[in-house]
Amino acid sequence: MRISKLRCSILAVLLAASSGLGMVSPAYAYSVYRSVTADAGGVVVWTAVNFGVSGAPPTLSFFYFLDDNAARAGLPAAQCFVKVDLGALVGPVPGTQIPVGNGIVYNANPADNPRPLPWNMTFDNVPPGHWSIAKTEIQNPTSTNAAASRVAAAAFQVLATTGGSGVTVINGQLANCAAQ
Repeated sequence: MRISKLRCSILAVLLAASSGLGMVSPAYAYSVYRSVTADAGGVVVWTAVNFGVSGAPPTLSFFYFLDDNAARAGLPAAQCFVKVDLGALVGPVPGTQIPVGNGIVYNANPADNPRPLPWNMTFDNVPPGHWSIAKTEIQNPTSTNAAASRVAAAAFQVLATTGGSGVTVINGQLANCAAQ
């Protein structure tokens, strides 16, 4: 009888502890990353070179990693990363779309045909972990990939320097990466 009561007590404590942990555990953030270069001071170079729109069809690519350290391990040559928090996603399926930049205004050269934010980021998982923003989200009407890349750079600079946007700059190989 004593052993049975002890087992019940232990079970009750374990159940209470696991319930309590479940109530305070944070939601998992699902983030995607883009490798970028920085200047000598560690500030991201906000130009078309870092935000190349390419491919067929043309897109701006990002990759999912479990966390910042996994991104650094997965792309070890990256000086810095632009990190986009896509919320508490679990097991997205190809075709999943998440808007990026809700309500945020940026300035780009009107000749580059910039579209306003938000832009939909789409999960295609080709290659595995791949997310992208279609050129048609970035420009209307579309023109050259170089122009779309300039628009993307301008938009992501504003996103990375606007609190609450879900876009940040984190260290890669460099220890002092910044958005400024």
